[in-house]
Amino acid sequence: MLVLGLEGTAHTVSAGIVSENSILSNSSSTYIPETGGIHPREAAIHHADKIIDIMKDAFDNANVKPEDIGLVTFSMGPGLGPCLRVVATAARAFSIKYNIPVIGVNHPMGHVEIGRKLSGAKDPIMLYISGGNTQIIAHELDRYIVLGETMDIGLGNMLDKFARDSGIPFPGGPVIEKLALKGNKLLDLPYSVKGMDTSFSGLYTAAKSYLKKESINDICYSMQEVSFSMVIEVLERALYYTNKNEILLAGGVARNDRLRSMVSLMAKDAGYKAYLTDKKYCMDNGAMIAQAGLLMYNSGTRMNIMDTKINQKYRIDEVYAPWIKSNNNTINKNKGAESIIKRSEFFNRNVIIKRRIIKGYRNNELDKKIRYARMKNEFLILYNLYEKNFNVPVIYDFNKYDMELTMENIDGITLNEYLINNSNYNDVLSKTGEIIGKMHSLKITHGDLTPNNIIVKENKIYLIDPSMGSLHPELEDMGDDIFLFIESLKALYKCWNKMQNIFLNSYRNNYHGYKDIMDTVKKISERRRYV
Repeated sequence: MLVLGLEGTAHTVSAGIVSENSILSNSSSTYIPETGGIHPREAAIHHADKIIDIMKDAFDNANVKPEDIGLVTFSMGPGLGPCLRVVATAARAFSIKYNIPVIGVNHPMGHVEIGRKLSGAKDPIMLYISGGNTQIIAHELDRYIVLGETMDIGLGNMLDKFARDSGIPFPGGPVIEKLALKGNKLLDLPYSVKGMDTSFSGLYTAAKSYLKKESINDICYSMQEVSFSMVIEVLERALYYTNKNEILLAGGVARNDRLRSMVSLMAKDAGYKAYLTDKKYCMDNGAMIAQAGLLMYNSGTRMNIMDTKINQKYRIDEVYAPWIKSNNNTINKNKGAESIIKRSEFFNRNVIIKRRIIKGYRNNELDKKIRYARMKNEFLILYNLYEKNFNVPVIYDFNKYDMELTMENIDGITLNEYLINNSNYNDVLSKTGEIIGKMHSLKITHGDLTPNNIIVKENKIYLIDPSMGSLHPELEDMGDDIFLFIESLKALYKCWNKMQNIFLNSYRNNYHGYKDIMDTVKKISERRRYV
């Protein structure tokens, strides 16, 4: 079957034709504003003017006729409303004229599926970075899930906003990449990672403040080094979290050679296989929409015209995607995303030595700063929790020169392993909620509260690796703890709703500010780029 795909979420309108085995054609036209960023209505006018021509071009290049098409697909969202309406209208009209099925496609899924088709990746963790999106995506339980994403603006949007402030024409990313090649001074910019989520608004504000103070080359260099390191860190954490072993890089920003080299280096050092989407198909294109729509149709998805209303906040985790059989690889208990664990003895005590791994993909200065800050923070939080009678590993030695902590070995299993292998989890999750509630009552946060950072031993709950937590948290920090834990449950377990309720009921009984926390969790969720 031949499938026509129409893309029009933002600045590019595109038509592509694919078959079961190949891409037959892809034709695009990009709206370039004279000044500033994308103006949605002007972009939509551009798309309306060009869509017939690019469709004709796609048919000519594929050497097929409209009558040969068996399915028409279009980008239903997320994206800019006026632009989405242009391609939706064109797809509906084509469907009615030629009496063929029509399917609305989630835009990020298009990037995933064209990347898989071209690269051969089977079941990857995907780092998807574009103007409006920055997401870590994986496949679990018959659909794609978002393990982490930006909490404010997309990485590509940050680059474009800075470009406008600097007088760099749209799109700013390619010019910033060239300027960064001439820079070598790492400026102090916020490195904002919370669990597997990121934030770029503070980085953007700080970078803008350096204009007229520092070289534009050094500012661009620093922006790239810091922001790219942030997303690759959460990508690597997601790999350990899910135990997958493939990486797929896609989206418009994925054309950046520095980002591509950093992803490849991380994968090589950590023992993963990295797939980089062909640069030609990193940008928004119709072929990717056609490919995703083809998979949806072959898996039983059907839509009538009334089902094809655009959705500017359409999320990939809303789409049924049964065509991937998710892998369940063996967990390496002696290595994490940031550390290597070695069993040892310390004055006749059974201990582990946790060494923070040098990250070759990161700028050396930035890497050393991050590793030391997190090791020190882990030591201080574990010490404070131990002093307040929480179940945590006892710290015996702090070696700042080798970036090592020697601590008690808690010989249990992760909460993640426990929940996967036990259907009777009420008591364990209730105890977890109790412990987190009491910890928050003492104004301490964990910072990376996932089931992989909680150990179950002899029906006791131990907290480990609070290296991104705080001893003087804001309400936002405590909300981040709860948000991340709930999102982890949603991502990994079929019974997540029941698990969430058990955890939250216990947390409510042990933290007096429950309502304020849940209001904050709601605000955090609403700040995500597309909800």
